[in-house]
Amino acid sequence: MQEHALIWSNPMQEPALIWSVAPDRLYGKYYAFKREQLPIYLQVQWSNEYMMWDPAQYGGAYTASPDPDKIWRPGLTVQNTMKDMKPIGQEYVQILSIADGTTIWYPAERFETFCRVDVTYFPFDIQRCVWKMFIWGIDFAATDLRPLLPTIDLDTYVVNGEWEVLSTKCWTGVEENDAGNITFLNYQIVIRRRPSLLALTVLLPVVVLALVNIFVFTVPSEAGERLAYSMTSLLSFGVFMSFILDYMPSSTENLSIIAVNLSCLLVLSAVHVLLCILSLRLFHRDNVKHPVPPTLHSLVICLEMLLCLDPPVKNKVSDISDKTLFETDTVGHNDAAQSKGVKGKLDKWAMTRKQKQAAYSDPKEMTWRRVSRSLDKLLFRFFLCLLLAANGGVWTVMINNYYHYS
Repeated sequence: MQEHALIWSNPMQEPALIWSVAPDRLYGKYYAFKREQLPIYLQVQWSNEYMMWDPAQYGGAYTASPDPDKIWRPGLTVQNTMKDMKPIGQEYVQILSIADGTTIWYPAERFETFCRVDVTYFPFDIQRCVWKMFIWGIDFAATDLRPLLPTIDLDTYVVNGEWEVLSTKCWTGVEENDAGNITFLNYQIVIRRRPSLLALTVLLPVVVLALVNIFVFTVPSEAGERLAYSMTSLLSFGVFMSFILDYMPSSTENLSIIAVNLSCLLVLSAVHVLLCILSLRLFHRDNVKHPVPPTLHSLVICLEMLLCLDPPVKNKVSDISDKTLFETDTVGHNDAAQSKGVKGKLDKWAMTRKQKQAAYSDPKEMTWRRVSRSLDKLLFRFFLCLLLAANGGVWTVMINNYYHYS
């Protein structure tokens, strides 16, 4: 029966073609474009009128497996391949023929295709990759290509630990060139990165490091490790930034938000070092040779009031108040002693208040150490609010895009 049918089978016949795709697993690596490796099982189906027979004449045989080299097979080719462009399924693969002329072919191939990378929201990025297939070396108008299913069959797909498949799509497209209209079968797969590992091992340490870096302004200026602390934070940012860039392509049309954010944090860390040096120079400035200018005096007072800072007050509490407090502790149930203790506390509060007023009004009370302290408090609050607002906005945008895919 096979020999009889093959006599009427024309290997150059170009029938209508419908087919489906089933990927086995997904591999991906970043280059200038994303390189995508897909071991795929193809189901190619077409109607061949030369392979029709009456099963009653051949003992009820409804199906047959003819020699693949003796009947027509489509020269399916991937256009956007990373390997040599050649027809797939050239090895010996069984073909199933049905009595009504339906021919089914199941070639398997490992595709290595490329697609443009969008790393704007890395590592919360979503990639859309399309590979295009056509029939090589025939009259393009003689063959009609149609997808068997509107989506890619994922029954044999093995879950990937780095990427999650969101959706697939299949459609037919026509492009014009010098040879005429070429019919393409377009297969799109939308994948989303699983960001948990990168978020915990790379991004979270960077955020913590950025927060810790701001606390350099809370380290007392008397401590000699303050400048070393800020320099260490700056170098740590450089190390983490180079580590993150290894996960992204070396060249791309889009700039990652997280890369811009890290660059800004690196610049801010360098600014922290410069401001730390400025604060230390102000702290050790001689008040006699270089008194604080009146304008700066007024500015520091405004900052202290704005930031609710108490000016430095000298401890000039009288011996009478100390004696009164001692009597209050030893004679706890004596009303007269309690009265003296309250009076002593009021005297101490009044004296402290006078000293604060003097610190605000007396130019001699304004020192460079006081200027340095006010500057540190201002910088700490400013950079803390800036960091929380900027990082909160960046992370909100990226996570919102990740979970609201459309």
